[in-house]
Amino acid sequence: MKEQNFSEIGRCVSIFDRLMKMYYDRSLSGYEIGWGQQFYVEYLYEHPGASPQEMAEVIRVDRATLTKIIKKLAEVNYIRVTVDERDRRVKHLYLTEKGIPAAQKIKQVHAGFYDVISGEISPDELRLTEKTLKKMADNINQRVWHRMEADHGEQK
Repeated sequence: MKEQNFSEIGRCVSIFDRLMKMYYDRSLSGYEIGWGQQFYVEYLYEHPGASPQEMAEVIRVDRATLTKIIKKLAEVNYIRVTVDERDRRVKHLYLTEKGIPAAQKIKQVHAGFYDVISGEISPDELRLTEKTLKKMADNINQRVWHRMEADHGEQK
């Protein structure tokens, strides 16, 4: 039974992902960022001073990808990186004055997108869908990160 459902779930997730990227890229076209960077801008808006390590864990992204995105956001002057006064190995990330309007726009885009996708779906169905998607993400996250860590000789 599970194998028969995967094709439809996988196809729907792929379509959703592709359309969501298009929606966000179009909505954020005037802000020098797109789908790939919006999560990080929003996170720093809500968590000023977050460390790259914290963001990697919360957003579930590898360090190389995070480093690339931090570099991009610094290049467009959306974030500033400061070194911790007590531990110079630790960095803190903050939105700049230029980055704050982008974060506010992202919040507006989220609200509009949610209105679109939640049309004609009951609050109970939405809660169940969110709960199920989180569980699916946790399931695959454990498998993928476990293998990545094993490939790099790291233990968790």
